[in-house]
Amino acid sequence: MEKRIFVISDLHGQFVLLQLLLDRIGFNDNDELYILGDIMDRGPNSIDIYYFVQAMDNIHMIKGNHEIMMRQSMQTALKYNDLDSERSNPYRLWKQNGAQKTVNSIREYLQKDYIPYEEYFDLKQMFIKELIAFIDSLPSYIELDVNGKHYVLVHAGVDPEIPLEENDEEILAWIREYFYLNEANPDFTYIFGHTPCCFINEDHSFNIWYDPDYHNKIAIDGGLAVGNKGQLNCLCLSTGEVTVIKYEEGQPK
Repeated sequence: MEKRIFVISDLHGQFVLLQLLLDRIGFNDNDELYILGDIMDRGPNSIDIYYFVQAMDNIHMIKGNHEIMMRQSMQTALKYNDLDSERSNPYRLWKQNGAQKTVNSIREYLQKDYIPYEEYFDLKQMFIKELIAFIDSLPSYIELDVNGKHYVLVHAGVDPEIPLEENDEEILAWIREYFYLNEANPDFTYIFGHTPCCFINEDHSFNIWYDPDYHNKIAIDGGLAVGNKGQLNCLCLSTGEVTVIKYEEGQPK
């Protein structure tokens, strides 16, 4: 069976949607899936996605701004030996961007309310170090050649005025209009998430956006961070086929 290459982005804790997608596309051991960051925050099951991604050799991930905010907050918590502190500047930024469900899910996963605090503290310290190591292991972008096209997979975009390799991780994880409204290297096709497609598409839909001006940018963030709506967009680079899982499909009946 020929290998297929798929790209998704901005899952934001929607593990059920990920499972529905993999079933719908018939994802198998010969395929490859690239996630363009932001598996964490806003949705209910960030930790489930984290462990699933870690366990799958053919699922690859780029760090997004939510992973970066999580890392910065957790590094501060370790530095001051205050693992449940919500007072640091990094934590406040992370919380403003939807961290609370992730924080709650970590506490639940570590059974904070059912074990002595000293045991919880030790477990959380180990867990935080594990998460930081995972995030640090993630690349800020990935380059792929598929069917004669050179793709740059990135969470948010690039500074179009400087070479790709000179972009730092903050730019790659946070940039918006300055990237997608301007011309970038015409030899590359950029696939990015971060900015929900409803904010780019003229019809305000959550569908994949194809750059109508420069023809080498593709936005795939289906807006799962926007609220109780949106969709998970999946693009197959091997065939050009798009698969969509609506938010409602992953909710209990």
